[in-house]
Parts: sequence; structure tokens; C-alpha cells
Amino acid sequence: MKKHALFASCILLAAAAAAPANAAALIQNGNFNAGLASWASYTSANGNIAENPSMPGAPQPQDAMVSSFNVTGSGAQNALFLNVGAVNPPYGASQQGGGIFQTFTSDAGTASFSAAIAAFSRTGNTAAGLFSVLLDGVEMASFDFGSITAMDTERGVLNFTTALTAGTHTLSLQATRPFGPGRGVNAQYFTNVSFDQVAAVPEPATWAMLIAGFGLVGGAMRRRPEARVTYA
Repeated sequence: MKKHALFASCILLAAAAAAPANAAALIQNGNFNAGLASWASYTSANGNIAENPSMPGAPQPQDAMVSSFNVTGSGAQNALFLNVGAVNPPYGASQQGGGIFQTFTSDAGTASFSAAIAAFSRTGNTAAGLFSVLLDGVEMASFDFGSITAMDTERGVLNFTTALTAGTHTLSLQATRPFGPGRGVNAQYFTNVSFDQVAAVPEPATWAMLIAGFGLVGGAMRRRPEARVTYA
């Protein structure tokens, strides 16, 4: 019985050392059910992100908002609402806008991002918007819906996988357009945002534990005594 217990313990030790880390959420409030808690707004040098669709052309605060919208096509839900574009002419000269960001701390390892996105048109025949996700200021994924027709909704998904270093990072959700806000496009939306660390890089001590576990298993098997037959 002792030998069986030792063997089982060795197997558990090796399995524990070899098992990958559990997935861990790196960002908070990715479904925006708590408004913009944990997020902060930003704009580009000549960009606007928050024109109220019910008051086109009126001065607006430079803060993002949360609104209910059918982003995925399966029903309305809370989502980041943006109405981006250049504040001043020359319109069409460059993509302008902004978005929101969140700072987080991670271990070293692989992380996977996903978000549902949508653009809605009020009058159409204009740019729907370029949707991007940035990590530490570097664009990791983007999608440009191009021109959009009146009263139309365009939907998509942004995703990427990357290797993170241990430390503090910043994730940004961004939308830009080459025309001023209120010019045909009612809104750009993000929701179901997730960024999860799916596998931590094994530490040297973990590899040592794994090797030791298999060594114990092998040693236990080699020390198994031969069966003895006793004759009466």
C-alpha cells in the first residue's frame, strides 16, 4: 500500500508541475454593465468621440458613453458608445477620433483578446469608422467598415493573441473617421470585451518540480521488489 501511495503522489506531483495556469481576466467591466467603471476616455489631437446623436452639431463633452445597442445581432446590450471624427477641417485629411483605455498588471504569458464591434448609420454614404485595439500604444487588431448606407448596421469582431511580459500594460479601444462627428454615422460600438491570460510562462522552479516528479516515479518503479514464492 505504501508503494502505491508513493506512486500516486509522484503522479500528482508531476501533473501539478505540468498543468498550465488557469485563465485570468486582465481587464474589468468588458461588458460595460457598470458604465465606464475601470475605463478612461481619450481623444486624438483633432478628434471628437462623444457627440450626442439627438443633438448633432452641438458642443459635446470629450467623454465616451455607454448605451444599449444590438451590437452582435442577438439582442440589445450595454456597449461603449462613440461618435468619432475630426473636430475641425480639413475633413478627410486624416483619421481622427479616440476611445477608452484601461491599465492592468499581468504575469508573463500568453493572452487572448476579443471584442464585438458595430457601426450604425443615420444618413449613410460616409465612412463608418476604423475600429482598433491597441496594447501599450501598438495596434494589435483593426477593422475598417468603409462606407455605410443609411439606417444600416455593420457588425464584426476584433481579436488577437499575444505574448505578454510581466508588468503593467495599457489596453485601448479606439475608433476613428476622416470626417467630423455627426456626418452620417450615428455611432461606433464596442462590447463583450475580454482580455484573458490563458497560459503563464513556466518558472524554472516549475520545470524543476516536473523533472523531480518524473524522477520519483521512475525511482519508485525501479525499486519495486520481485515477487517471492515460498514453498511449504
